[in-house]
Amino acid sequence: MNILVTGGNGFIGKHLVRDLINCSHKVFILKSNILNYASLQKEIENLNFDTVIHLAGLSHVIDHSPSLLYETNVIGSQNVVLAVEKNYQKKKIFLASTCHVYEDTKSPISETFPLGPKSHYAASKLAMEFICNNTATRNKIVSLRLFNCIGIGQKESFFIPKILKAHMQKEPVIHLGRLETKREFNDVRWAVKIIRSLAEVDAPPGNYNICSGETFKASEMLRIVSEKTKHFPEIISDVELLRPDEQSIIVGDPTRTLKTLNQNGIRLRQPQIRKVLDDMITEYKRKIDAQKNL
Repeated sequence: MNILVTGGNGFIGKHLVRDLINCSHKVFILKSNILNYASLQKEIENLNFDTVIHLAGLSHVIDHSPSLLYETNVIGSQNVVLAVEKNYQKKKIFLASTCHVYEDTKSPISETFPLGPKSHYAASKLAMEFICNNTATRNKIVSLRLFNCIGIGQKESFFIPKILKAHMQKEPVIHLGRLETKREFNDVRWAVKIIRSLAEVDAPPGNYNICSGETFKASEMLRIVSEKTKHFPEIISDVELLRPDEQSIIVGDPTRTLKTLNQNGIRLRQPQIRKVLDDMITEYKRKIDAQKNL
C-alpha cells in the first residue's frame, strides 16, 4: 500500500513509519503545516496514496492554550480531510483520537460508551471526529481512540519517561501526582501494529479503541522501575501535579478492534510490560553513552 502519514516525526508517527516501511509499504510523510491549507493541498494533490493515517495534532500533556488546541486538532484536521476531498475519492482516512472523549467510568470502555470529554484537549479531539466525519463525503473516516502508550522516544513530560530519567540519573527526590491511578501502559510498537493492521484490512468506517484492557497502578510502575534501576528515590506528592478531576482508572475494551483483526487472521500479542521498560532503559543508556563519546 501507499500510505500518507501526517505527524510522521512525532512519538507515535516515528514508530508507525518504521513499522510501515518494515512491512514493505510506501510511506509519504506530510511536510506541510496542517494549518496552512494551500500548502497542504498543493503537497498532496499529486501523491499516489491509498490511505491516510492522520497523527498530526497537539498533545494533552503539554500546556497548550484552548484556542490553539481547537485550531490545530479541529481546523488542522479538517484541512487534511478537505485536501483529500478536493483531489481524491474512495480513500480511507484514519484519525488519531483519544480515549478521553468518553465519560468517566471505572468499567472497561467500549466504542459505544457515552461520550463526555472533560478537558479542552479531549473536546478538541471529539470535535475533530465530528467535523471530519461531516466534511468527508467522497472518502471514509476511521477514528482511532488511543489509550495510553509508552515507548522509546516519548517526551519526558509523560509519566514513564519522567520517572525513568529520574531513576537513571539517580535523582534523590521525584515530585509526582497521584500514584494510585490505574492506566493502560501499552507498548507503542504494539499500538502501531494495530493501526497498520486496521489499514491493511481496510477496516470499516467508525470508531476503534486502540487498547489492551490491561491496567497498572502508577505506583506499581514506579516500583518496577526502581527495582530495575536499583534506585529508590524519595517520592513527594506535589499538590501542583494533582488534578482534582483526574479519573482513578481508565481502561478500554478492545473487543471490536480485535474482532476486526481476528476475522482477517491477525492476532497481535503485546510484549510484557517489563520487556517494554527494559527496552526503554537500554535506549536511555545508549543515549548516555553516545553523549559521553561526543
